[in-house]
Amino acid sequence: MAGAKRRMNFMNSKGTVLEIQRFALHDGPGIRTAVFLKGCPLRCAWCCNPESQAMQPQLSYAADKCVLCPCCAKACPSGVFSNGSEKRLHIDFSACALCGQCVDECPHGALRILGTVSSTDAVMAEVLKDRSYYESSRGGISLSGGEPTCQLSFAVDLLERSRKEGLHTCFETSGHAPQSVFEALLPLVDLFLFDYKLTGNMSHQKYAGVGQDLILANLDFLYREKAAILLRCPIIPGINDTNDHFEAIVRLSRKYPAFEGIELMPYHDYGVPKYRQIGRTGYPITAATVSRDQKSRLQQQLIGMGCKNLVL
Repeated sequence: MAGAKRRMNFMNSKGTVLEIQRFALHDGPGIRTAVFLKGCPLRCAWCCNPESQAMQPQLSYAADKCVLCPCCAKACPSGVFSNGSEKRLHIDFSACALCGQCVDECPHGALRILGTVSSTDAVMAEVLKDRSYYESSRGGISLSGGEPTCQLSFAVDLLERSRKEGLHTCFETSGHAPQSVFEALLPLVDLFLFDYKLTGNMSHQKYAGVGQDLILANLDFLYREKAAILLRCPIIPGINDTNDHFEAIVRLSRKYPAFEGIELMPYHDYGVPKYRQIGRTGYPITAATVSRDQKSRLQQQLIGMGCKNLVL
C-alpha cells in the first residue's frame, strides 16, 4: 500500500484545528480525545457544524451575548463592525482580518475566532494528557471534522504519532476523497467511522453537494482491504427517513456483514444558530429534532426489515 511506505521520521507539521474535545464518548470506543479539523468538501443541508466547513479560521458572533457596546468597533482596524438592526451588530465578515483584537476587547464573550493553526506537537501534547483514561477504557484518539481528509498530511502525521504512542485511532469520514487517500490511511486507522448519508446520486448531490459514487467505491475498497468500519447513518426527518433509504441500509448490512456495526445518528437542531453566527444567511432546511423514542422506533423498523449488526 502507498501509505505503508511513508517516511520514518515524525514531522511536526501544522494544520487548522477547530476544537480538541477531551473525554469524548461518542466518537469511537472508550474514553477518547476527538480532534476536529477544519475543512469539508460536502455541504450537507443539515450540517450541525457549519463552522467546520471552511478550511481557514473565521469570526463568530453570538448576538444573544452582545450588549451593542462600541468596544469591538473601536478595537477593529478593518472597520468590520457597524450599527445593525434587530438588536445585533452589522458585521462585514468578508473584511475580517482575524486579528482577534475585537475578541480581546468584547466584555461579554460575544465574539470568537473559530479555528487555530496548531502543530502536531501541540495537538499530541493535549491528546496525551489522558493516556491513563485511554488505557483503562480502551479509548484513544479520534480525528473528525469537517472532513479530516481535507488536511491529509496533518492527519497522517497525527495518526503516525498516535501509532508511535500506542494509541487506538479512529477516523471519521464522509468517504469523499480519492482512493489513494484511504490507501495512505489504512495502516494508521484502527476504526473508520464512515458516514452513509443518503441513497442515490441525485439525492446526494442535492442535499450534500457531491455525488455518491466515489463514496460507495471507497466504502467497498476499505471493506475489501479488511478495514474495521462502523457505518454511521444520520437520519434527517423529511429528507432521508424513507423506506428506500432504510432498504439501502439493509442491503449494505447484508453486502458487508463484517461491519463493526451500523449506527443511527438522529438529527438535532444544535447547528441552526451557528449559520448566522458566522455570517451565513439562514439554515438550509426545516427539520425536527429526532427524539429518543423516535430513534428507538426507527431502529426497530430497520431490524424488522432485516438490518444486520445494528448498534442499539
